[in-house]
Amino acid sequence: MTSSAAERWAAALARWRIPDEVATAPAATGFPVQRFADIADLSVTLDSPSRRIATAALPIGGSVLDVGCGAGAGSLALAPPAARLIGVDIQASMLEAFRERALARGATATGVLGPWQEVLDDLAGADVVVSHHTAYGTPELDQFGHALAAKARRRVVLELSAEHPTAWTRPYWQAIHGIEAPSGPTSDDAAEVLREAGIDVEVEHWEQAAPLPPESEEDQLRFLRTRLRVGEERDEELLDLLRDHPRPAWRHVTTLWWAVT
Repeated sequence: MTSSAAERWAAALARWRIPDEVATAPAATGFPVQRFADIADLSVTLDSPSRRIATAALPIGGSVLDVGCGAGAGSLALAPPAARLIGVDIQASMLEAFRERALARGATATGVLGPWQEVLDDLAGADVVVSHHTAYGTPELDQFGHALAAKARRRVVLELSAEHPTAWTRPYWQAIHGIEAPSGPTSDDAAEVLREAGIDVEVEHWEQAAPLPPESEEDQLRFLRTRLRVGEERDEELLDLLRDHPRPAWRHVTTLWWAVT
């Protein structure tokens, strides 16, 4: 039987799950708020297709719903013209950083704690709904797209990397654990899922300096220890790998968007 685009997307993401024999090692709890806050602070100084596309659909004094908001990198740059920002995230400390920054931009700020599947139905709509770099954590992308559209009065804007955000760690998995990391899915696969779900999605591919802002060597080591589930005793190996396979200085990014009528 031929699988659907949504099924292929979910299956491809499942191949990125950390294997059981590795997952038994300690994992970090939560995402580093300061890192996300730094990225959010920088986002308001940068132009991007995602920002332009979202702004074009915003009325003066309008509202933005940011799903998976982190510290606000997807929505802070939209205020103004937006006067109201609503952020959804599963981490309370991220919502605190989001609210603080939204208020500093002169917008009213509401933070909603919980996964999108549990909270979106209870939220009022917004002129524009954005969600940045959440797609690769969302196996049910077709449902996600419809849930976002149901809350948008004018436009939905998704931003995601062209391929899985940890694709660059493939050589690390091979060297540290002898595991061949998968390829795919890609942002083009995401667009196919949404189109199959009946969403008339438009696509723009672009490039961005990454990571933003630049990471220190210790930052990179901390990320790799967490991702690969290893301790500091493997730091020399990780440093050798970083020299041979550095984190890309640029990343390919895709903006997916569609109008809501």
